[in-house]
Amino acid sequence: MKKVYIALVIIVLIAVAIGARVFYFKKNFELISPKKGDVVEAIYGLGRVESEQEFNVKIGVLSIVEKLYVKEGQSVKKGDRLISFEGRVLFKAPFDGTVTLVANKEREIVLPQFTVLTLKNLNQKYVEVSLEQDAALRVLPKQRARLVFESQSQLKYEGYVKTIYPREGEFITRIEVEGLEKSILPGMTADVVIEVGKKKDVLLIPVKAISDGKVLRMRNKKREKVDVTTGNSDGMWVEVVSGDINLDDLIFIKR
Repeated sequence: MKKVYIALVIIVLIAVAIGARVFYFKKNFELISPKKGDVVEAIYGLGRVESEQEFNVKIGVLSIVEKLYVKEGQSVKKGDRLISFEGRVLFKAPFDGTVTLVANKEREIVLPQFTVLTLKNLNQKYVEVSLEQDAALRVLPKQRARLVFESQSQLKYEGYVKTIYPREGEFITRIEVEGLEKSILPGMTADVVIEVGKKKDVLLIPVKAISDGKVLRMRNKKREKVDVTTGNSDGMWVEVVSGDINLDDLIFIKR
């Protein structure tokens, strides 16, 4: 009788353990099937808004500011006076724009080649992205680009690659953007996605299913962790380049 009682206790404990494990997985995971689909090959970078037109006032010799005609933040028209120096040296605005820097006050000494005043056209803007060499090799003019500004995450801007060129060890991609709002100013940054290609009909699994290069898979009612190598991703789904994953498997994803 004692042996039967012990056996029953063991069976109950096993059942409880199995039930607890099943409850844990149901509570903490959901099951998703892999799928076939298209995935965009993309290059990611941080972009910086730049002004199409920028004018910096510098003077070649030591001088003194005679008169300031503008203040920082002031809008000017082409031909308006900006600043004059002793010796009757006068600078005028070469285009319509906004004064973004006034570094000196009247009667102050100015060093040679020092930027005293900056004028920018805030209506004509583009975005620069600095890329590593491997990424730059895949970027071509006219490729599509998408941009999101952190403070405007609900808005997605469309653009395209106009040109790519080297600059002091960096590879700069210039992005022309359609319909940038006036509130987007030079110096602001955006997350940039450049579409460099598209793969069709590839095996995809959710990005959230991957942990340390492994996926928890359900096949024939058995759970198993398998290694996977991934490729391109759209942020939600990722291409499976290699790994024992089939379309009829179920993949565990943490809730």
